[in-house]
Amino acid sequence: MSHNELRRDLAAFMAAREAELIEFRRDLHMHPELAHSEVRTTAKIVDRLKSVGLEPRILSSGTGLWADIGDPSVPAVALRADIDALALMDEKNVPYASRVPGLCHACGHDAHTTILLGAGIFLAEQAARGRLPGRVRLLFQPAEEVVEGALVAMRDGAINDVERLFALHCDPRFEVGTVGLRDGPITGACDKIMVRLTGPGGHTARPHLTADLVYALGKIVTELPAALSRRVDPRSSLSLVWGKMSAGSALNAIPEVGMAAGTVRCLDEDAWHQAPDLLKALLNSVANAYGVVAELEYIRGVPPAVNDTGCVEILQEAVEEAIGPDAATLAQQSLGGEDVAWYFESIPGALARLGTRGIGTPTDLDIHQANFDIDEKALGIGVKVLATAALIALGNGALPETVEVSQAS
Repeated sequence: MSHNELRRDLAAFMAAREAELIEFRRDLHMHPELAHSEVRTTAKIVDRLKSVGLEPRILSSGTGLWADIGDPSVPAVALRADIDALALMDEKNVPYASRVPGLCHACGHDAHTTILLGAGIFLAEQAARGRLPGRVRLLFQPAEEVVEGALVAMRDGAINDVERLFALHCDPRFEVGTVGLRDGPITGACDKIMVRLTGPGGHTARPHLTADLVYALGKIVTELPAALSRRVDPRSSLSLVWGKMSAGSALNAIPEVGMAAGTVRCLDEDAWHQAPDLLKALLNSVANAYGVVAELEYIRGVPPAVNDTGCVEILQEAVEEAIGPDAATLAQQSLGGEDVAWYFESIPGALARLGTRGIGTPTDLDIHQANFDIDEKALGIGVKVLATAALIALGNGALPETVEVSQAS
């Protein structure tokens, strides 16, 4: 397929399907489902894929699925979307606002799902016309918000025989029509830690006769983040931020137990692997100085998502080809976790930031907010980028005909 043919086919596809895709996205938006509970969402996707002749495979957890397009005897290129929603009240005044109290798609997963569905239908049509030079796997992943769904999918074999993986994530910081790209780390590791201190307790009039647990807890809360900044390369962006702490119930009694909990985030994989041992050593050094016993519970979340250089180059070409020469822009790194990172530890891949901010939309709008929404023109842009990236990847990095890139409709 030539560049001109691809642009023409994508433009015709979106002209015919845009209204259907918007309707599909709005239906998902009205019926959000939490992680591991995406039963209705899964069924909707399965039905639509079957209607174009595909054979979806539902994950063993009961939600989420994948479906292959093309020659099953060759390695695949995977396109991934997440399908779960958030436990957040939808405060938008729109006809398609959430109908489920306390739940909404405030992270754009309804858009991701719709975009992948659209790209899949387009590629299935191309395959039927003999224009798909290989195999594409459509991976609709559950439970991203609890950073578990990728591991479920991998245990089920979702990336077996997959050579590369591409994904998009809505980003209201970018205007619709632009796509943010970045080589290397793009999202951070996100782990949880809980510290529990114990001591003999005592009277606040005589702290020298016991262990002043509250003072020790204060030292731990302030000194651990500061110590990390001197023990780890600052380029790793290793960050410890506390979100919860408690100790005692009486103002004149030194308590026997106290706790603090927070998150550890990082952009460097080596620093991420070293973090538990380093934090344990620093914690013990502070606790020992004040005569308290410290216990550390370190809960792994997700590693950094590190974009592969070759995959970013494919996305760059896809954005320029499908949208226009000025559509690609630099994405900033984020310390937010994204479980697409689990795939990237096993196979090359890249996550891009899809611009969703429309004209007149406040520039401070962010994901995970109760009023989050997208400019629905972004759906067609996402479909074009993902479908084009898959075709470029199957063609070993380039479409067969070289022509000057022009703005696509």
